[in-house]
Amino acid sequence: MCSFFVYIIEREEKVNKTKLEFIIINIKKILNDNINKIIIVLLLLLISLGLSFIVYVQKSNKKVSYNNSISLQNNKSDASNSSLNNDINSEIYVDLKGEVKHPGVYKVKSADRVTNVIKSAGGFKKHADQKSVNLSQKLNDQQVIIVNKISLNSDIPNSSNDVSTANSKKVNLNTSDNKKLQELDSVGEKKADKIIDYRNQHNGFKSIDELKQISGFGDKTFEKLKDYLEV
Repeated sequence: MCSFFVYIIEREEKVNKTKLEFIIINIKKILNDNINKIIIVLLLLLISLGLSFIVYVQKSNKKVSYNNSISLQNNKSDASNSSLNNDINSEIYVDLKGEVKHPGVYKVKSADRVTNVIKSAGGFKKHADQKSVNLSQKLNDQQVIIVNKISLNSDIPNSSNDVSTANSKKVNLNTSDNKKLQELDSVGEKKADKIIDYRNQHNGFKSIDELKQISGFGDKTFEKLKDYLEV
């Protein structure tokens, strides 16, 4: 009886083994018959995955680059606005002299003009020559502003008319604006700017000889201009 069961079991194992071998043989046959197609499908799948990954990376990089660009532009804009506000709100000191009601040193905003500091000084005096200053001129730190007095030519004798006319043609290095300075021979816009810069940096000209301290105004040029200059 026992040997019968052993026989049945061995036979069942042989049958199962035969079936397994048959299945394996069929799979190998299918693989061998379709190996090229399988390889092509796998390659196409790998290529598709690779392309998808590349597209994803490029989109991610573009998004990061765009965000960085926007952030950089915003930072530049904020820095520019901050710098502009600081320049406008910074305080400077100017020295106002001459025919104003309260001459002296005034603390003003860097964005102010000559007209602002004259208003702070109470305005012009009665005989102030308002044409001697450029009211729209921007102010600079340590700038000297001199308001001249109107000359009363009617009180000057006729014998001195020629002298008065000659003096009226002179250009004041301390009060003339850029346009007035350009009336001098050989003085263009750039040289006029140099004169104004020197005047602002040195609290005005003490004498006309200081003109020779400015680049572009040598001895020959000074000799040609000195008869038309005053301080």
